[in-house]
Amino acid sequence: MEVVYRFSQPQLKWSAFGHWRESMAAIHRDWLFDRSSLTGRLRALSDDEFEVIPLREAVGPILPEECRVLGLQPGVLGWIREVYLTGFGRPWVYARSVINHRDVEESDSTLLQLGNVPLGSLLFGEKPYKRSEIEVCRYRDACNASSRAAYPLWARRSVFSRGQTRVLVHEMFLPALWEELS
Repeated sequence: MEVVYRFSQPQLKWSAFGHWRESMAAIHRDWLFDRSSLTGRLRALSDDEFEVIPLREAVGPILPEECRVLGLQPGVLGWIREVYLTGFGRPWVYARSVINHRDVEESDSTLLQLGNVPLGSLLFGEKPYKRSEIEVCRYRDACNASSRAAYPLWARRSVFSRGQTRVLVHEMFLPALWEELS
């Protein structure tokens, strides 16, 4: 399955909570700015009918904007993972994680072989990672996704770090999730 969501389009305006406080519905704020495990929330919402569907796990070029956020030189290769997080068999969230795999410490090497294991189980596990500020953007012109006016496409990103390991996590909240919550 080819996925072409773009988290690094130049026209995307990533902003922190204060920017969106007044213009975003309360339900969207609640989900987008929640700092707890998204995996945990989706499991609860789906009565444990939750699944991670891997779309891509491979070494590839880290996009220029991702390099900027991670503090890397442009053109660096990294470990790219793209998945759907599903509930009741419906894709609720499209997620892309990016790691400069050369900086992954030995204790974090399981990040590079997750398969259908949720990334959140490691990031929020026994030795949790520290999470940066959450930034959010609204997609007006999303690729490969239909969006009704009632269910705008929102995405968030943050960097998780522990020791030398840094993981940039993008999550796009798809219309099926908002439908489930309405």
